[in-house]
Amino acid sequence: MPSRRTWLRIIGFLLLLLALLSAYAYVSLNRLLEREHIENLDWRGLSLNSQGIQLDQLSLKHPSGAVQLQHLLLHWRGFSLALPFWQQIDIANLQLNLPSGAASTNAESSNLDALLEQFGSVISLLPQRLQVDALQIELPCGATRCQLLGDLQLLKQPTTTGQQLDLQLNLQHQQDQLRWHAQLQGSASAPELQLSLVINQQPQLQLSSRLQPGNDAMLWQGEISGDLQQSKALHSWLSQWLPSPRDDLPTTPAAAQLQASWQLHLAPGPLDLSQLQQASGQLNASANLPEPWPIPAIGQLQGSFELAAHTLDGLWLADSLSADLILQHIAPGLVSDLPPELSPEALQLKIHATAMPPVIAQQLNGRALPLQLQLSAKGRSTLALQGTLILANGLPWGLQLLDGTLSANSPAIQVEGWDVGALQAQLQLDAYLDAQQLKLTLAPGSQLNLQHLGNGDFRAQQLKANSPSLQLHAQLAAGVLSDWRLHGPLDLSAQLQHQQLQAQRWYWQGPVDASQQRVELQGTLRNDAELQLKLQAQHTSVQGLSLQAQLNEVFLRSGNPFQASFSAWPALLELNNGRLNANASLSLASAQQRPTLELKLTGKGLGGIYDRTVLEGLDGKLNVRIDPKQLQLELSELRLAQANPGIPLGPLQLKGRYSAALQTPSQGQLELQQAETALMGGNLRVAPGQWSLAAEPLLFPIEVQGLELEQLFILYPTEGLAGTGTLDGRLPLQISRQGVTIGQGQLSARAPGGQLQFHSERIRALGQSNPAMQLVTQSLEDFRFTTLSSQVDYNPQGKLNLAMRLEGQNPAIEQGRPIHFTINLEEDIPTLLASLQLTDKVSDIIRQRVQQRMLERNAKTAPTEP
Repeated sequence: MPSRRTWLRIIGFLLLLLALLSAYAYVSLNRLLEREHIENLDWRGLSLNSQGIQLDQLSLKHPSGAVQLQHLLLHWRGFSLALPFWQQIDIANLQLNLPSGAASTNAESSNLDALLEQFGSVISLLPQRLQVDALQIELPCGATRCQLLGDLQLLKQPTTTGQQLDLQLNLQHQQDQLRWHAQLQGSASAPELQLSLVINQQPQLQLSSRLQPGNDAMLWQGEISGDLQQSKALHSWLSQWLPSPRDDLPTTPAAAQLQASWQLHLAPGPLDLSQLQQASGQLNASANLPEPWPIPAIGQLQGSFELAAHTLDGLWLADSLSADLILQHIAPGLVSDLPPELSPEALQLKIHATAMPPVIAQQLNGRALPLQLQLSAKGRSTLALQGTLILANGLPWGLQLLDGTLSANSPAIQVEGWDVGALQAQLQLDAYLDAQQLKLTLAPGSQLNLQHLGNGDFRAQQLKANSPSLQLHAQLAAGVLSDWRLHGPLDLSAQLQHQQLQAQRWYWQGPVDASQQRVELQGTLRNDAELQLKLQAQHTSVQGLSLQAQLNEVFLRSGNPFQASFSAWPALLELNNGRLNANASLSLASAQQRPTLELKLTGKGLGGIYDRTVLEGLDGKLNVRIDPKQLQLELSELRLAQANPGIPLGPLQLKGRYSAALQTPSQGQLELQQAETALMGGNLRVAPGQWSLAAEPLLFPIEVQGLELEQLFILYPTEGLAGTGTLDGRLPLQISRQGVTIGQGQLSARAPGGQLQFHSERIRALGQSNPAMQLVTQSLEDFRFTTLSSQVDYNPQGKLNLAMRLEGQNPAIEQGRPIHFTINLEEDIPTLLASLQLTDKVSDIIRQRVQQRMLERNAKTAPTEP
């Protein structure tokens, strides 16, 4: 038997060992707390009893949250030396405070296998029983912080396939009680989950999910059902977790029924989202929403639907489908890209089974699901689409719309500077879509009406478009548009308004062929004035725009469509006879900002009136070229049979060209190759030359040859005056901003001269009282001149001054002695021409213009009253 000293030594050694262990435990605990970043570890009321270890209070703080426990009891029952040591834990009160931003993402969490493995590790650390009588968790939610209040009970027990976890969580939200019950069993690789929700003692949701691994694939089975009679309480609890509170959310309806079941085969390998997207299997789902249900980020949904579908390699195909759904209060994010005038307020979708059409797309033969489709949108704009929808229920996927009718109405809107009026569309269409292509064909009866379309000075009223067979064919690659083509006949008409156009209706008719690389139009453009053009237009991204236009020959005797079409037509020019032809081309390269325009205009036998001048027999060819830098006009041929401004001119011949910089079109270079006209038996001619219009005045030296005095006196009849003779000369014509002038022009009679005869009783009576005048009158009764010369001056006011010198004799006076005359004449040419035009033969148009012009001149020259 050990002695007393021996016992003292043993007890001393044990006390020393206990002290060392305590010191080591203290140091190790501090190191553990420091390594795990645990702060403020505190406990109170530690005691031991027959039931276990009891703590009155335990609290600690960690960067991921703060925990406070009250009345913690760690039962001896089930204690083991392996984690978690205590298998029976009771907690009277548990408070958990999670700071904002505490949640962090782990790169491994994106893999479902890693999540299951981590979850399995957590389950292994859970005790067999955990009881929390009062649970209070504060955590961030949306833009604020929320609290979970309730109690928790956790039971864990081993099974032949792993662990079974039974969790019951009771939450108190305002006046409602939410009871969540979850059962998880099986292994981490083959878990089975049962979840249910009871609100205020009424069952609401039941979920069952099973994951079973296999050799070639993993099977995921599940079903969910719900009879939401307490949906208001559920919605109130869920709404606090939304990212931002929505005060405008409507009140949740009282009831809804949901049902779904699925069987999906997942490819072997780590479970992740991409694996779910490539799954194959079956899905059956149905829902009944008797009242509008708020769906976050979507809107309010009401109605019912049933769906049976299967998926192959991630592609879902419907086996049966029916729906009657209405979407209201659509979330702004879904329609933010649409103008407010086009945003729908409600969408309605109706789908139900129908008989198989006799003819469907070849790609859908033997694997088609026929449905009757009705889709409508309501709001400031309305839309309605109905027809037979054919869905492929086997790979590859595809869909077809047969006998579709699309009706649309929209109010006026503003789009990128364009003023777009109210739209009405009625389209009859067929369509086909699959992974490789989209085909859309308009059927006869398709029409679009637009109230107006305007941009700047251009405006089109009552625009109409229709096509009996316009087709769109698009090529798709991986769901992205790779190429497309639009082709078919197109008819357009509109009332066009522009400062260069007379207001009337224009029509376009012809085929259109457009693709991603090329756009081509070919057809006829015409208007109510019977102007008709054949047009061809092409546009490519490489070559730019090319346009060719050909004018159908216009017979002006039946009307002038140019004058009735374009406001730029000169107001004083009227053509009522002859024919016109024109060809035009326009090109605009992609890198250019200004086009190149070429116009060829040909006229034959044209006749009409310009201002107070009658035009007859005008033939001509005019070529116009406008490029980004220069304007070029070439008159290769012009012949006018006669122009009569009071004195008949003609035939007139003119040939020349004009070129100018486009920035200064009125300051170019004029080249005349031929300019001459017949006048009073003679000829007026301008020698070929070049003139710069930038310099003023412009001088045109007119050569006068062979003017016959006999024709002059016929055109300008003076009582008792007649004569013969031929005049030649030179008239320096100057044109400036002030008008037309002639300075020191010269006219003279050809040798051997001519004869003047002037018989006037009034002049003769005047000469009886004046001997000098008597000699003049007697001489002019038969004056045979050898010299007739005159200086010609003409000012911008229309005054013609002639300083004439006559040398000759009268054989009856003093045996024909020489007689010299100096005569100064002044004539108002505009008034003279006006008086010559006021005859019975002149047209009413010219008579009115002459009278109006004379009234204007008289008003300007009338003296003002003092």
